[in-house]
Amino acid sequence: MLRLLASCSQLRQQACDEKLFLQRHCELLVEQGEFAYAAVQLHNTQPPGTFFCHGQETDTQPALQLPFPSASGHLGELRVISTSQPFTDDETLALNIIAQDIGETLCEMRYKASNELLQSSMRQLSRALESSHNGVMITSSTQLDHPIVYVNPAFERITGYRPEEVIGQSGRFLVRDDLNQRGLGTIREALRNRREAHAILRNYRKDGSLFWNELYIAPVRDESGEMTTHFVSILNDVSERISYEQQLEFHANHDSLTGLANRNLLNDRINQALAQARADNLMVGVLLLDLDRFKLVNDGFGHSPANELLKSVAHRLNQSVRDTDTVARLGGDEFVVVVSRLQTADDLSLVAGKILRALNQPFIMEGKEIFVTASVGAALYPRDGDHGEALLRNADVAMYRVKEHGRNNYRFYTPEMTHMAIDRLDMEGNLRRALERDELLVYYQPLVSLGSGEIVGAEALARWNHPRIGMIQPGEFIPLAEDTGLIIPLGQLLLRQACRDLAGWQAEGLPPLKIAINLSARQFRQDDLVSSIRSILDSTQIDGSSLTFELTESMVMHDVENTLITLRELKQLGASIALDDFG
Repeated sequence: MLRLLASCSQLRQQACDEKLFLQRHCELLVEQGEFAYAAVQLHNTQPPGTFFCHGQETDTQPALQLPFPSASGHLGELRVISTSQPFTDDETLALNIIAQDIGETLCEMRYKASNELLQSSMRQLSRALESSHNGVMITSSTQLDHPIVYVNPAFERITGYRPEEVIGQSGRFLVRDDLNQRGLGTIREALRNRREAHAILRNYRKDGSLFWNELYIAPVRDESGEMTTHFVSILNDVSERISYEQQLEFHANHDSLTGLANRNLLNDRINQALAQARADNLMVGVLLLDLDRFKLVNDGFGHSPANELLKSVAHRLNQSVRDTDTVARLGGDEFVVVVSRLQTADDLSLVAGKILRALNQPFIMEGKEIFVTASVGAALYPRDGDHGEALLRNADVAMYRVKEHGRNNYRFYTPEMTHMAIDRLDMEGNLRRALERDELLVYYQPLVSLGSGEIVGAEALARWNHPRIGMIQPGEFIPLAEDTGLIIPLGQLLLRQACRDLAGWQAEGLPPLKIAINLSARQFRQDDLVSSIRSILDSTQIDGSSLTFELTESMVMHDVENTLITLRELKQLGASIALDDFG
């Protein structure tokens, strides 16, 4: 037993591998201790119940079960089977000593391995912190004002502060006096409640320059998980991203040439001004101005000098109004001024007069004095409209009245102007541009079966959504289109869009519909009417049976012989014919 104890003691001193250490003990107990069988079983291991043994196990011989005592609990046990005789007191004492030594050695080996692993993890964590691209700041949670206890090199690179300059300070110094930030409330609340948080803050470097900090904070708790001892803050300089987002937002809401508000921001500013006026029972004025004969400047000096002139005009307009008012450029040489919080209409007259006087001062272009005048239309809320679109439309109408009466002046909108608005806008020219700019839309009036109540068809109708005037009724532009020949491209546009919509509905699996399309007299007399219709049907892959062409009685009776030829050709396409306005 003494030799066995000495061998086991020597094995303990040389132990470096847990598996080899335990297996060698089993072998010593059998070969040197002359026991029949020795086995070691470990608990709480992977895989569970790890087992080492040596010798021949029997159920008929005396056996001892000796646990491995440890501070952390029951590590495992040593099982020894005698050859034949019961265990003597010396054998029992020696085996208990061996079992106790095995338990102590296992604890020492595991503590050493755990400590080495911890140190390795700490080294890796330290290297990660030191090499991190993001700034890392660790603050104490148990001391007043959460003083900084650690910053990594990236913190110095981002902020310009060396570690010795910030250790012991509160992290609030990065904000300086810029305390009116929504994100600060989020961070303060997270610190109070000991939880994670994320915010984007305006921070300031050592040299005073601003940078945008995307800050993440997270609590660090003690081993019990109950007490927060520190906070880890991750600093990420996102100044470039924020600057890019701000540029995108600016370009989305401002004119790229002049920097003035564009139509998108203008609508928002008008809505804000109207909401404030409703609450305070005040007026809002809208001035729409168009530079007189600007095309001559563009043609005479060229595009770039003309753009510089527009910038100068924008600057003078800004100088003529208050900071709370809005100046916008609609495009080309058209500008809009929104004047808020007006007491009377005379207040808007004063602003309009000031603008005209500012523009009447000469502009210098390529060393020459250029005089620019403007025609200004004025509309007032609530007198001339209760929403932005109506005010802009009516100011536009008033502006064209100024152009008709000599330019370089301003006029207030009156309801009588509406009846002549389309003529003043030069309807034909606008209609030609509407066809080019896709301002003409196709609306559908459903045809409902009185028997079933189901929609069985629809009539395609042309509608004109003018960017300044809004919706123009067909009675105002269809006769003009008929007289000028624009009804031909208008009719083709309507037919092509109707066929595209039909194809889209069919692709979506909707029930089949029959679309009715009106043909005007001028269209019906086209020599290539049927061929143009066939071309559209082929390009959209729509069958002619899906269409019904509506003709007026007077149109059909005008030239019966040629009418019959055209009707037969339309029927050959598979289309239906309907007579309208007969009797």
